[in-house]
Amino acid sequence: MISDAAIGNLAIYSLQIAVIVAVASVLPWLLKLDNAGARYAYWRAIGLLCLALPWIQPYQRSHPTSTAGTGTVIDTVVVSAVSAGDQGRVDWAPIVLSVIAVGVLLRLAWLGLGLFKLRQLRLSASSGPMQIDDVDLQSTMGTRAGIRHTSAVDQPVTFGLRRPVILLPDRLRSQPADIRRAVVGHELVHVQRRDWAWLVLEEFVVCLFWFHPAVWWLVSRIQLAREEVVDELAILLTGRRKVYVEALLAFADSTSVLPIAAFARRRHLFRRIALVSKEDVMSSRRIVASCAAMALVVIAGSWYTVSAFPLRGAAQVVQRKGPGPIEQRAHAVTPENPIPRRVHAEDPVMPDIPGVTGGTMVVKLTLDEVGRIAEARVTEIAVKGTDFSIGLAGNDLTAQIERSVSGLPPETATAVRQAAPAFMDAALTSVRQWRYEPPADGPLTFSVPVRIGAAPEIMAFKSAGNNTSRGGGAINRPDNALRVGGDIKAPLKILDVRPIYPPLALAANVTGVVIIETRIGTDGSVEEAHVLRSIPLLDQAALDAVKQWRFTPTLLNGQAVPIIMTTTVNFTLADKH
Repeated sequence: MISDAAIGNLAIYSLQIAVIVAVASVLPWLLKLDNAGARYAYWRAIGLLCLALPWIQPYQRSHPTSTAGTGTVIDTVVVSAVSAGDQGRVDWAPIVLSVIAVGVLLRLAWLGLGLFKLRQLRLSASSGPMQIDDVDLQSTMGTRAGIRHTSAVDQPVTFGLRRPVILLPDRLRSQPADIRRAVVGHELVHVQRRDWAWLVLEEFVVCLFWFHPAVWWLVSRIQLAREEVVDELAILLTGRRKVYVEALLAFADSTSVLPIAAFARRRHLFRRIALVSKEDVMSSRRIVASCAAMALVVIAGSWYTVSAFPLRGAAQVVQRKGPGPIEQRAHAVTPENPIPRRVHAEDPVMPDIPGVTGGTMVVKLTLDEVGRIAEARVTEIAVKGTDFSIGLAGNDLTAQIERSVSGLPPETATAVRQAAPAFMDAALTSVRQWRYEPPADGPLTFSVPVRIGAAPEIMAFKSAGNNTSRGGGAINRPDNALRVGGDIKAPLKILDVRPIYPPLALAANVTGVVIIETRIGTDGSVEEAHVLRSIPLLDQAALDAVKQWRFTPTLLNGQAVPIIMTTTVNFTLADKH
């Protein structure tokens, strides 16, 4: 599924183009750049800059308290595995990109239809004998283009590279010879410059950016500047400015839907006639100075634009050695601030490592205020291969992997060194694309299991740096122990024992929520418990109470199985009386 990053980068890129084109459009007017050749080079450079933006700019890397409740002791099952459904919010990214893709295909189809129509016109147009003026012009310019007449076009049309063809409207036959010579001379300049290739390329760019008005406008500036350059060259060829203006006026009312450069486009006519009617008054020194000034302004404006609106690179997958800055200030799960519903998920990709059958990771997620993954790190990992299995837990898993392979055969040690980091990267790459509904109080941190392939159950080992527990270390999880979440429903508590408020905590007015992970046996009793979120003066009281709770057995395929689930015990001022 397409991530939001793609549509976000497309929007930012479109904004960058709009800003650069807006800045570039003002400069020729401010500096009064009337030289057609310089203006044509300028607009082509702006177009090339806009197309090259994604490749020439740096990408910004994406990075991904205790609350007192009311009432008496509350126990709440906190689902560690996220909801399996991805229903709810509409994912607009693939919809928007699909609309853009459909538009591109339609524009390309229109372009292809136009090219096909040009080919049909070429076949149906009458060639006839070459006129003396046409032979003279082609000899002077060194071109070999076919010149044909047809009633199917109202504007002169020039197309083709290897065998260029000029299609002239039949009504040109009734025009004076000087006007015909001006028109043919103009089209032969296009042939000599091979402008057809540039025109097709520009139309292709418009197809790709059909949704962007700035691109349409920029391409029209390029094509207008090209016509102005051709106007100057055609006048040098024919030597008749007045006749050339009359030729432009003769075809000003004709339009074409074909992908061609019109000889006399009405909306460009006034400017072209104004430029044709006067001599070039810009000196070479002024042209150079103006172009240098425009280049400096465009470069500075582009640099500022990409700095203010940077494209986002792919999220960097980094396994932290401990809690990141957002996780450190994040809130833990409470009854008032539960884990929100997941609305988008991406399945992890199985690493291609020979001899490895699967892995299970416990990933500590930190959500921001809108439900995006701000930080993620693997806190536990179990990987199973054909001739090995490992289970590790703690902050610095990389160091633990190295310690775990000491004394193993070289082949096995190499497989472990490859498999464990690969599975962690796969899990992090997957969860960083997940999306949740906004939490009640963000940022919010919690743990989820991620299983890949024939995933073994987590076998947690207390690491040297893991001092979160006061209840006997991390829970040992046998192969048949399941974590509550998804299809595994929380059991019903049938015996509740309320904790005794410790006198020292009572005297100090200490309140808050203690979060405890429990292992519930096949008979419904709490076999193990350890503290996930600690309030030192209240931990032991919470553990003593939770270990006396009883639940209904959890059945899987009709057979009772042990489960792992998280509960919360809330100590409030009301509990002191």
